[in-house]
Amino acid sequence: MDSNGYLDRLYVHHKYQRRGIATAIVEALEKQAMAKGIFFFTTDASTTANPFFEHHGYYPVRKNVVVRNGIELMNVTMEKRVSKLRG
Repeated sequence: MDSNGYLDRLYVHHKYQRRGIATAIVEALEKQAMAKGIFFFTTDASTTANPFFEHHGYYPVRKNVVVRNGIELMNVTMEKRVSKLRG
């Protein structure tokens, strides 16, 4: 997560998914960001990652099409605002 609260490239190998690894990473990154005064988070999530981020309080803002090596890939910009009172 960068200094603007943007979370980029969160991946967990398929053999290790559904074990809480990504949740632990996101929670740790958000906690570190909040300690620095950042309470607004964004990410560009793949279609398959949408449910994960929604479960963690992110909401979809817009769909995007990104072209990589001539191939169109879809993702969704998602945002999360956290109350400054949250501890």
